[in-house]
Amino acid sequence: MQLKDPLLKTHHTAICVNDFERAKAFYIDFLGFTLEGEMDHRDEAALGEVVGLPGAVIRWAMLAHGPHRIELFKYYTPQGDTQARRQCDFGYSHFAFQVEDVDAVYEQVIKAGYKTTAPPRSLRGGRSRVIYVTEPEGAITEFIQLSPDA
Repeated sequence: MQLKDPLLKTHHTAICVNDFERAKAFYIDFLGFTLEGEMDHRDEAALGEVVGLPGAVIRWAMLAHGPHRIELFKYYTPQGDTQARRQCDFGYSHFAFQVEDVDAVYEQVIKAGYKTTAPPRSLRGGRSRVIYVTEPEGAITEFIQLSPDA
């Protein structure tokens, strides 16, 4: 069954992090997001109810780039699993940004000291060229260049 009212647009992607400052710097200083809002030790009861973790206490920020946002969370309480997820692990695995020149992005990634899972690779018979960047805490961000006829 489909939703009765259509979705308006994509709003944000939420990411839970261990080192809040390092993650925030990746999105702001390297990817060019801007800070829309930030709160430390956010503990409103409704938040714990919404996320299904009563008593949750978090550090929070909303970062924007064009129409999309990244919502950063650092949980003080409860303490969660701090290990990075593999792409084959259950649940969301990564998100992607479309770019004009993935090879140029790759050079910037390497120059900035970030790691990739592999150098840029062409996929789908040359219709796309991609890299997976390992963020400071191990999460993956994909950069994808689409061929004009893709």
